[in-house]
Amino acid sequence: MGGFDFDHWKHLAESDPAGFFQARDEALREWLARHPDQGLLLAGLQARIDATRALAGTPLQASRVLMGMMHEHLSELGDKLAELQHETDSLRALILGRASP
Repeated sequence: MGGFDFDHWKHLAESDPAGFFQARDEALREWLARHPDQGLLLAGLQARIDATRALAGTPLQASRVLMGMMHEHLSELGDKLAELQHETDSLRALILGRASP
């Protein structure tokens, strides 16, 4: 399945919405099958995305909610990175403190 062809998917969505969702589901299944070690986690994430889209009411509202979800996760990752950097600095100071005479 090569690279992502936006124009192809856009045309399919406009000309055959049912076909678009069928092709989308197949592409997602193939992608999940290629990542079996993370399949359960990724399938859960996709289910959450699909539920959010279904409950949002409009594509714009779905985009806003999904962007909020991404922002939350990026903030959490940023917090984890800061925590890891702090621990790394503490370990470095400890190692250098013990290494000096």
